[in-house]
Amino acid sequence: MKGRVVKICTSFIDVPDKISVAVYFAGCTIRCKECQNPGLWDSKVGTEVSEEVVVKKIKKNSLAEYAVFMGGEPTDQLEFLISICEKVTFYKKAMYTGREFEDLPDRLTKSLDLIVCGPYREDFFVEGRWPASSNQRVFRKEGKVWICDCS
Repeated sequence: MKGRVVKICTSFIDVPDKISVAVYFAGCTIRCKECQNPGLWDSKVGTEVSEEVVVKKIKKNSLAEYAVFMGGEPTDQLEFLISICEKVTFYKKAMYTGREFEDLPDRLTKSLDLIVCGPYREDFFVEGRWPASSNQRVFRKEGKVWICDCS
């Protein structure tokens, strides 16, 4: 299976206090008004790659604790995303999505450990807060139960 990815890189900010490998997916149908990555909205940017290539690149970073999926909107390439998540068994997995947690399929959430969900909204921006938009919610999996760190 193939999908479109714009960049895979090391991240020190996407999961607080953790080293991560960030995977930026191409394309976004949500298109938040104040998006930080509007250049990724086009589903034709980036490179078409197989999930095996993505998994190999993630695995190369031996210092990382998380693989983080973002974009664009990773759920716009749902089957590709799920396939990668199922193959990345060597790190925890996180995802940033403009969709709400309740709208995500179980096939996806069962393969993730951390989800930041909800559209970014500049009118809810809070300086120094993670995530930056107070309408966004953070869900962490404890065992098989999802806990909302909603404050």
